[in-house]
Amino acid sequence: MSKAKKERGAAAKLGELLEAGDHRAARAEAARLLADPASAEAERTAAAEALASLRPEPAAVWVGLAGVVAAALLAARVLLG
Repeated sequence: MSKAKKERGAAAKLGELLEAGDHRAARAEAARLLADPASAEAERTAAAEALASLRPEPAAVWVGLAGVVAAALLAARVLLG
């Protein structure tokens, strides 16, 4: 298998895993590619992009946390008061 075809294969596999919604496998494959010293630069770039696409936006995390706190406070008020 040629080097270019192998590089496209790793990037294509990551894309297929993400398209299929298998984020756990995509994250594992990306981590494997980043940890492999024999990985080509294109494979590493594709792996880093895949991991970045799986990382939630910081603002979304804070909004989610605020929603959980608000729900907990509302539930406590209804149950206790």
